[in-house]
Amino acid sequence: MTNVILFHHAQGLTEGVLQFAEDLRAAGHHVVVPDLFEGHTFPTVAEGVAYARGIGFDTVLERGRQAVEGLPESLVYAGFSLGVMPAQMLAQTRGGAKGALLFHGCLPVSEFGDGSWPGGVHLQIHAMERDPYFVDDGDLEAARELVAKVQDSTLYLYPGDQHLFADSSLPSYDAGAARLLLQRVLAFLALVGRTEPEHDRGELESLEQFLDLQRQTMLAKVAGLDRDAMAQRLPSSTLSLGGLLYHLALVEEMWMEVRFRGREVPEPWSEVDFDADPEWEFRTGGELDPEEVLQRYREACERSRQAVAQASGPDQPSAQPAWDGRPFSLRWVLLHLIEETARHIGHADLLREAIDGSVGE
Repeated sequence: MTNVILFHHAQGLTEGVLQFAEDLRAAGHHVVVPDLFEGHTFPTVAEGVAYARGIGFDTVLERGRQAVEGLPESLVYAGFSLGVMPAQMLAQTRGGAKGALLFHGCLPVSEFGDGSWPGGVHLQIHAMERDPYFVDDGDLEAARELVAKVQDSTLYLYPGDQHLFADSSLPSYDAGAARLLLQRVLAFLALVGRTEPEHDRGELESLEQFLDLQRQTMLAKVAGLDRDAMAQRLPSSTLSLGGLLYHLALVEEMWMEVRFRGREVPEPWSEVDFDADPEWEFRTGGELDPEEVLQRYREACERSRQAVAQASGPDQPSAQPAWDGRPFSLRWVLLHLIEETARHIGHADLLREAIDGSVGE
């Protein structure tokens, strides 16, 4: 889960902004949506901008500052158009930011704080390539300059000339572009919301934390994708994201539950002749409903965590031997799961980038 604060655009806190927040919550994120206009909404951007000028842009920024009081520092700051002002200001000046999502707008980095972008704060900027507000007002130039300076940043330009295309309650809404934007945003939030391993843990806990980081990264690679995307393959490969995730569920269950703990092989693996069809889970995972594959993987990971919690320590031997007839230790199986998961994340990187351009470790 990632903590997000989402600031609305010049037309106010519309139903479309609220729906966007609900879409993020449905993916498991915690989202706060303050009302910078105190209940006022406007039928046009021009009227909303006039209202903002009337109360003062400094007032808008101050209300943004007040909205984060009491919230954790580890936030992703998101803003639609006018809402980019407080989002970008807070991302640059409030310590502990995880990232920033700037929709339909971007300001020169020199506008806030010491004029620099903080290290480690990831960034996505989304806009239509012919949006007159974004192009003619200098936002496009500012965005290009910013992503050129920030390592973990991406500028996504969508075909079209609409400004608030991601607000489903406005005439400017573009369903296809908005769906793609949300897909990319969910991948971003899953990546920045990962838990990094702590520096001072013991051996077993360190192994668990590094494995969990790989698991979280793999789940980030499939965040927001539908069935067609999960089944998509590159021209030179038979791999799909659905197949990779199903394979990793098999790996977790077979190594931790069956071989380490000595349990029976569960369905559907017990019904498969892997000697005759060694690619069964790779092929089948791409054909299944994404939620079914995700649930299988998440549950397999949770049972693995339970197995570790109940173990006597990293030297505990497996209930069943490895292929050479010798037992392996819990340490060995955790290292193997780290290696196997990380290896397939490399495949997932290429697949996800080919699907929608989402990048990042």
